[in-house]
Amino acid sequence: MAGRRTKLAALAAGAMTVLAGCGLHPGAAAVVGSETISHDEVDDVARAVCSANLASAQVSGQPASQLPTREARQIALDILVETELSRQFGQQEGVEASPQSVSQAVAQSESGISMLPAERREDFRTALRDYAEGQIILIEIGEEELGGEVSDEEAVAEGTRLRSEYVDTLDVEIDPRYGTFEDGVYKPGAADLSVPASARARAGERAEAGEAFVSGLPASQLCS
Repeated sequence: MAGRRTKLAALAAGAMTVLAGCGLHPGAAAVVGSETISHDEVDDVARAVCSANLASAQVSGQPASQLPTREARQIALDILVETELSRQFGQQEGVEASPQSVSQAVAQSESGISMLPAERREDFRTALRDYAEGQIILIEIGEEELGGEVSDEEAVAEGTRLRSEYVDTLDVEIDPRYGTFEDGVYKPGAADLSVPASARARAGERAEAGEAFVSGLPASQLCS
């Protein structure tokens, strides 16, 4: 399995409370067009991210880097938003991912999934399947636009470029405790009304706060 910040392999803190108002549906971590991503969905994927982080360390034989639960939730929301944007873009373009290609993508990770706790495998598998479906949609759209023989990386880049034009037509809202949605991209990081005063507080506001900050977090705010 890839490192903890690799989306497909890591299926991407502190307990986040639901904000009242802010234009979001009650209980929503994000609203993408007409679809809502709930806090429960984010938490399910975040727990899978935590387990994948530990499993990745076991595979590599290296000590697991501590992952704050806040960062795990941000990774999870990034995955879910990306997936939903690609799914809706595919619907707009009349493009569906081949079920066989999606199954193959998931099958390649089954050995890693088997290392996760049994109660988290299906959440990881579902998130991976949905994300892979979105990536395949981008590949197919990108290949059609570019024509000829192109690599998957080139096709994804082109599909993502075309998707960005479609995303400009969507209303996308993010619970500010997770970050913001700017220029067609989810950007992790708290957007709190208060300004952190200490150097430690400022470190905690960054999407990836660094090992020094993470090592000082209580166990309740770290992946397990």
